Amino acid sequence: MNARFHVVTVLHPSGERLPILLDAERQPVTWINEYLIQRLRLRLSVNSLVKTLRVLGYLWMWASQEGFPLAGRLRSGQGLTQEEIFGRLHPWLRRNFLTTGKVRKLVVSPATTAFRLSVVAQCVVWHLECSMSAMPIGSSEIPDMREKLLLMKRSFASAARVRIPSAVHAAPLSADRLQRLLQICHPGSPDNPWKTPYRQRNFLMVLIMVTLGVRRGELLKLRVSDCRLSRAIPEIRVERSPDDPSDPRINEPQVKTESRHLPCDSSLARSLNEYICRTRRTIPSANKSPFLFLSRSGQPMSLMRVNGLLDQVAAVHPEYNDLHAHCLRSTCAMNFRQTGLDSGLDEERVEKDMMYFFGWRSSSSMRPYIDAAIRRESCQISLGYQAAFFGPSNGGGVM
Repeated sequence: MNARFHVVTVLHPSGERLPILLDAERQPVTWINEYLIQRLRLRLSVNSLVKTLRVLGYLWMWASQEGFPLAGRLRSGQGLTQEEIFGRLHPWLRRNFLTTGKVRKLVVSPATTAFRLSVVAQCVVWHLECSMSAMPIGSSEIPDMREKLLLMKRSFASAARVRIPSAVHAAPLSADRLQRLLQICHPGSPDNPWKTPYRQRNFLMVLIMVTLGVRRGELLKLRVSDCRLSRAIPEIRVERSPDDPSDPRINEPQVKTESRHLPCDSSLARSLNEYICRTRRTIPSANKSPFLFLSRSGQPMSLMRVNGLLDQVAAVHPEYNDLHAHCLRSTCAMNFRQTGLDSGLDEERVEKDMMYFFGWRSSSSMRPYIDAAIRRESCQISLGYQAAFFGPSNGGGVM
């Protein structure tokens, strides 16, 4: 493929991070960047914008390699025909553009294809609606444009109509696996995989994710000033601060959920205070950064670095090959729910408490965590039933 594209993120002095699409010669692809700035910029996070631009980059590649005048078609209001969507664009968007890996798949999953088609359709429709809105009121071309729009929407929807399996949510850790993980990650453990200077920091990060259920991005956006440890009930503030000018990271971690104040157990508060007052101060230039967790150079840690820390655990302890940050959040959610039910609260009350504690805006965001807990409960009930069925009263087996 000769036509390549680049997605770069520009960090403005105001702190705003704006991804843009560049062509093979690193020149902006104007018509796609216009769509992103005017339509998507205020609606999506930076990570979502980058993901969208990569799909639109595939669209640009298709038009470039096919010699297809797509930009002109959209500006003129002509758009795409049904045959072009089904016969030419759809097969292109099914391709696997990644070239890494020992075994390379030629096509992506139906779910990925459907996502790409949806992103492309929204971009195409927006451009055509802009073309239609520029026409004089009462123009005879407007009814034809509406018919074209309707036909294109139906064509994209038909091409993307696949049975998409339900996403597998991050599985929570069992009580035994969680206890073992905390033993491994403890700074004094002989099984700890991390270098001594970073053990307390890394242990605290795992501890905060599993006890307070914060996301990876929320963890890395914590500031020292967010740790209110001298209160009667110590707490940590999780605050939304998109496009933070004090954050030097191009790939800025995001607080995706609502801001909230989370109470800390006194043991966690003491460990945090010890880290802030002693360990963190030994990091070069730590006094120049407001962020709680820093790299060895004094810069705020990256999202990939958190993944790397957990990968190091798995490298030494293969039983944790499936460990990632969201597993810890899911574990916290499951245990939070069970603690609430055990204390006598009804299901509805527990769900309301969970929505605040985990920062969810709607009950639909909570469903995957509740479903994971229900799956585990049903499994335990089933095993209990089977144990009774195959127990001593049945002679240890089935007749």
